[in-house]
Amino acid sequence: MTPPARPSRRQLLRGAGSVTALTALTAVGAAPASAAPGRPSGTPEVTGLGPGNADFPLMSATLIGETLWIGSRNLAPAKVVGYHVPTGRVTRTATLPTGNFVQGSAAHGGVLYLGVTDAPKAVNLYRLDPADGSVRGLAAVPGADVRDVAVAPDGVVFATGRQKGRAAGPGLYAYDPATGALTEVASPAPDATQGRAVEATATHVYLGVGSNLAGGGGATLASLFAVERATGRVTDITPPALAADTIIRQITALGDDLLAVSTEGKPAHVALLDPATHTVLRSFPVPGTKSVTNFQRRGDTVWFTSTEHGTVWRYRLGADGPEAFAVPVPDGNSWGLGRIGDTLVGVTEGGTAWTLATATAAVTTTDLVAAGAPAEAQLGMSVAARYGRVYVGGNGSVALHDLNAGTVRKLPVPGEAKDTVVLDDGTLYLGVYSSQGIWRYRPWADEAPVQEAKLPQEQNRPQTVRWDDEHRLLLLGVQADTTGGGSFVTYRPGSGQPTVHVDPLGPEQLVRAVAAGHGQAFLGGDNAKATGPRGDLAAWDPVAGRELWRAATDFGSGISSLVVHGHRLFGITVNGQAFAADLRTARPGRPPVIDARADLRAITSANPRLLVARGRVYGISEKTLFRLDPVTLAATVLVQVDAEWYSGARVAVDDAGVLYTLRGRELIAVRDR
Repeated sequence: MTPPARPSRRQLLRGAGSVTALTALTAVGAAPASAAPGRPSGTPEVTGLGPGNADFPLMSATLIGETLWIGSRNLAPAKVVGYHVPTGRVTRTATLPTGNFVQGSAAHGGVLYLGVTDAPKAVNLYRLDPADGSVRGLAAVPGADVRDVAVAPDGVVFATGRQKGRAAGPGLYAYDPATGALTEVASPAPDATQGRAVEATATHVYLGVGSNLAGGGGATLASLFAVERATGRVTDITPPALAADTIIRQITALGDDLLAVSTEGKPAHVALLDPATHTVLRSFPVPGTKSVTNFQRRGDTVWFTSTEHGTVWRYRLGADGPEAFAVPVPDGNSWGLGRIGDTLVGVTEGGTAWTLATATAAVTTTDLVAAGAPAEAQLGMSVAARYGRVYVGGNGSVALHDLNAGTVRKLPVPGEAKDTVVLDDGTLYLGVYSSQGIWRYRPWADEAPVQEAKLPQEQNRPQTVRWDDEHRLLLLGVQADTTGGGSFVTYRPGSGQPTVHVDPLGPEQLVRAVAAGHGQAFLGGDNAKATGPRGDLAAWDPVAGRELWRAATDFGSGISSLVVHGHRLFGITVNGQAFAADLRTARPGRPPVIDARADLRAITSANPRLLVARGRVYGISEKTLFRLDPVTLAATVLVQVDAEWYSGARVAVDDAGVLYTLRGRELIAVRDR
């Protein structure tokens, strides 16, 4: 379909296709600040537009009987819903007092045990009784984002996760319901960045670790350990075919004679082990996948899912490898798998439940919100705006706010749209985590968002997407979670072939900030690890693909954001130190002089970002929306936002100069007079 013509300046000024009048803002949200008596002259007009992205994103699912118990992701408070598969309805909702992700989930004796993230100093291990929906806190695994839980046949609960900054590495913990005691069982991999998988039998506990977050620099790769429950003896039983992969993603005991292990790799691998001897019976790659998880078995057939492609695989014991069986939800990251007779049941992160008949491959899908799950505002990921449309990224979706129509539409996008940009023709481009590359959405076309281009698998976490109007290029700054470092990416829309410059700031620095101006791209570096180099600045020729100058800074912090305004490069660090440099003083091989600085740490929080709009320099953090004096860098706070984002606040501007960001989890429009 032919894209619409770019609106003329006259149309934009008259408001064609954009929100340019106060009446338009008022029509889709609460009364603006200007409507309140006594508003001081010059105070920005702020209009509430409702939740930024309201849905039921999820991160776990465990089947008990005919009900799938599904844990939420990025909702506050965290929730678990009971989805009754035969009727396709949510029959119960339970609330957890702490946590962000409900990621660990395991059933035993008809009850559910749950582990949550983002509760390092509070209870993060829970028990839920499906009979009445009651929730009881059990223990606080020290400093942990609990990633997985398992229950042994005798009822002892085991948990592991990510314990940031812990020198001993991720621990394996046991909770005994009989005594209420929590004990550390083992910590066999001090150089792993997290424990991701756990399984328990009558005799052993199995722990899977690796470094799919903050990797590189000698961090431990995929490792599998068997711990004797009677003696505490730890044995490394990592299958050789998995040893070069990133992390052990799942461990599953299937019946009495089989242990299945999956991992994140290039491609992902599955290993089948004899639990009596821990010898590898068979291992095989899963073509075209990064990550495999969620196993079910019936007889000699094993089914499992690959997270990033939504594929259900079938493996017949003794065969050389698996076969792709069905795709219940295309590009749907899978977070749970159960079986009722001959029917598999699962969920995808964007809030969809599905069933798959193993005899016929027939699929049914159900939107969980339509089935009765609560649609609540999730943490924001990104925001973009143009021509009366505002896009707010979340988990598994982007919310499209049509301000002229007063409607909100869900656009399914796998993973997380970390940053987005809208071009003059209205096309939305998205940098999507994890390892989803560049996606595109054309609002005038009758299509869903589609993947435009792939990036190397290890370049998995886009941080910044910018548009270079002079060269007609998308510019991306990317973080490599598994190897450390990152990349600077240039991409010409429609070509399908991005150019990836790996580690342009050295092997340890990711590229968190990118800006375009004067025919150049400007890069700002950070480091995912607590120690190591960070804060480098560089200029690149994005067409020739070569560095023009590079400099270390003395901020002691990574660069969070960069913008070009006139002849000046403005930046702000991860911890809120603003600076500006005169680009006229730069030469090939010689960086510009930083001639202004300001400490904005009192009004900002982690990972603030900058934006140029209507000839002004703005900044956003989870605390405030502010405007910078272009000479002194003094900040004027416009709105106290106290916003809730997942990886740092974002702000966007539309063609009429209206700013959009979150206040709390609500989308707001701000007109700065």
